[in-house]
Amino acid sequence: MDHTDPLHEKRFNRNEDTRMKETERIKNLCETALFIAIVFLGVFIIKFPGPFGYMHIGDSMIFLSVLMLGGKRGAVAGGIGAALADIVSGYTIWAVPTLICKAAMALVMGAMIKHHAFGLNGRVLWIISAVAGGLTQGVGYVIFWYFLFGKAAAIAAVPGLAFQAVSGIIIAFVISEALQKTSLRRHFIYSTDGKTTA
Repeated sequence: MDHTDPLHEKRFNRNEDTRMKETERIKNLCETALFIAIVFLGVFIIKFPGPFGYMHIGDSMIFLSVLMLGGKRGAVAGGIGAALADIVSGYTIWAVPTLICKAAMALVMGAMIKHHAFGLNGRVLWIISAVAGGLTQGVGYVIFWYFLFGKAAAIAAVPGLAFQAVSGIIIAFVISEALQKTSLRRHFIYSTDGKTTA
């Protein structure tokens, strides 16, 4: 005879679901915090100062964060990590614009990959999505440059912004391709070959 208490079993299952959700939440927080640090280091350590700001390789880490965390968490990691680097580097005036532009870049890229923009898939999809994200960031920065330093400075910033985005895409592509050939592939939400990582 089965003496299992249905109420007890229901409570047990509910508690188990709660524990699993809490574990997943902590995992997501840790991964996001890790990428905040990675983006921060990518921006802060290797940078090329200019008269009004600086260029860096942090964009590549933001593109990578979108592939591994998704658009929303990639936006959090990219925006906060890059903004913190601006503050620590003494470019405080750029902290808010950076937070907005980097987050927007990640959100656009993530949304396009998630919804298979233009019916694309695989490497073509992620490269087009990264380019769209980079353009979004570029437009945002040019607007901020215009209001902070004027039209001439905004126009002069375009080549540097374009170079930073393109180099970021190339670096992210190389790193992501290498990582997906290892056991770390299972940590990618979006794979560059379009195949499931589950």
